[in-house]
Amino acid sequence: MVRRKMSPEERKNQIIKTALELFKDKGYEDTPVSSIIEEAGISKGGFYHHYNSKEELLEDIAALFVDQVLGLIRKIVEREGVSALEKLNSHIREVNALKKEKSSEVFIYLAELYAGGKNLQLERLIFDCGREKLAPLIKEIIEQGWREGDFNTDYPEEAAEIYVRLFLIHQREISELMVPALETGDKGNFQEIMNRVMRKYSFLQKVLEDVLGLPGGSLVLEEVARDTITYLARQVFPDME
Repeated sequence: MVRRKMSPEERKNQIIKTALELFKDKGYEDTPVSSIIEEAGISKGGFYHHYNSKEELLEDIAALFVDQVLGLIRKIVEREGVSALEKLNSHIREVNALKKEKSSEVFIYLAELYAGGKNLQLERLIFDCGREKLAPLIKEIIEQGWREGDFNTDYPEEAAEIYVRLFLIHQREISELMVPALETGDKGNFQEIMNRVMRKYSFLQKVLEDVLGLPGGSLVLEEVARDTITYLARQVFPDME
């Protein structure tokens, strides 16, 4: 039987799919490019036609996830007959739902970014995307909220930048706490870490509500964060309450 030749796009997708499976099973650091090539059933040239290194492959995986997040938020911004506060809370809920759906990919690049190799290029990719692409979308929501009278801020552009930057900074701090705790599999230690993480989310929610001029408890960040963290924890500790 003659094996059908894959198109360049199919080969690239095969590389990504195989890499994610290997990263999940063996870890990013312990998966050499040679294993990806062998498992994907492609030539060495086939791999290096698309990627110069394993780090570049990881950046591509992260970029694909970021594009999904941006596409999701664009759809939320464009919804008609929905208040700005509902849109902002939908952003929080739906992005976290996507993180749960893509938990393997998210965990892999967070581990490499914040608790592993300190991939500066990957970090720059995420922060640049937040500043250049996400902040303008959040600004649209804030401007709508100001027109509706729910958001009390005269600085929608600056508020959007602060909103995104605080999210990214807290994501880094929280990941630096959670990734090692999940990797060690120490349930007692993770429970302590989870309490610290939730305190950070409580603080973040209060700050964001103050920045946007919203009453306390308007955002669903704490609620969604607790649900997401519990979900991730149960992947490692199935009996966790």
